Amino acid sequence: MLRTSAWDGWSGAPGRPHLPSDVPATRSIRPGRPWIGRSLSTGARAEHAGMTSAHHLYALPEHRRLDLKARFPRLTEQQISDQLGRTLQLRGAACARSDKRRGHLPAVAILGSDERWHLRLGTAMICSNAARMFIDLDVPAPTPGTVIPHSFRTRFPNGSVGLERPGYRPDWDVVLTGQEQRPDLVPRAERCPINLDQGDWAPCSVVSRSDWKGRKRNLYIAAAGPMCHACGDSLGQDLHYDRYTELITGLLCNECSSHINECPHPAGCYQADYLNAPPAAHLKERYYVGGNRDDRKRAVGSPAA
Repeated sequence: MLRTSAWDGWSGAPGRPHLPSDVPATRSIRPGRPWIGRSLSTGARAEHAGMTSAHHLYALPEHRRLDLKARFPRLTEQQISDQLGRTLQLRGAACARSDKRRGHLPAVAILGSDERWHLRLGTAMICSNAARMFIDLDVPAPTPGTVIPHSFRTRFPNGSVGLERPGYRPDWDVVLTGQEQRPDLVPRAERCPINLDQGDWAPCSVVSRSDWKGRKRNLYIAAAGPMCHACGDSLGQDLHYDRYTELITGLLCNECSSHINECPHPAGCYQADYLNAPPAAHLKERYYVGGNRDDRKRAVGSPAA
C-alpha cells in the first residue's frame, strides 16, 4: 500500500509534493532528488536571515535541528518549522505505533526442496502469501514434507488470487525439509524471494570484509540488540545516521526508518526518545555518504582507500 504523509515531497517519500508559496515552481527538479533541491526566492532568504521565529524547529534539541537543516539545505528554518507544525497537528501528542509489528514472534529458516531457505515466523511461513498483510499467523506449524504453494500473486482471504504479474516467475510448490538454521546465518542469495524485504528476515550477520554496512550493522546490534532501536517491536534493518555529523545513530526497522525523521515532538514519544538519545550513538561510527568505503585497519604507511 502506498504510504503518504504530511512530509511527502519534503523527504522524497511517495506522493505529490506540496510546495510552499515562496518556492519558485519554474525550475525543474534535479534527477534523483526531491523538490527541496529548488533554489529559494529572495523573500525566503530574507526569512532565513531571522525575520521569523521558527518556534517548532527551535523546540527541538540542537542536534535534531542541525540534522533537519542538513537534510533540507535549500529550505529556510521557517519552512522546516512550519512543516513540523503541520505534522504536529496530524500526529497529536505522540507518534502512533504500527499495529503490524511481529518482532516478538520466534523465527527459524527451513530448507526447501528448491534449495532455498524459507522463513517460519511463529507457526506461519512468510512466503505462503505474496501479500504479507494477508498471512495467517494462527495456522499450525508445518512439518517436514509439508508442501508450501509459492506465488508472486496475492491470495486474498476470500480465496481469490490476484492476476499473474508479467515478468514474474510462475507459481511453484516447495516441499519443506527437516533442516533448520538461524535466519541471520542465511545469506541473502539463499533466501526465498517472496516477502524477502518486508522486515521479517533478520539481516545476515555473516558479512564480507568489504561490506562496511554489514560490519557496522553488526556493531550496533552488539551494542543495543537486534530489535529496532526506536520502537523495539520489529527487527532492525537499516542504519540510521545524522545528516549533519554523518555519524550512525542506530539500527531501525523498515517502518521507523521510513518516517522517523518526520517526528515533530521535542520529547514524549518513542520516536523523539530515540532521536534525542539513540542507545548506541556512543559508537560514533561514520556512515559513508555517497559511496562504498573500506574502513578496515591498515598497516602503517599503506595507502588509504
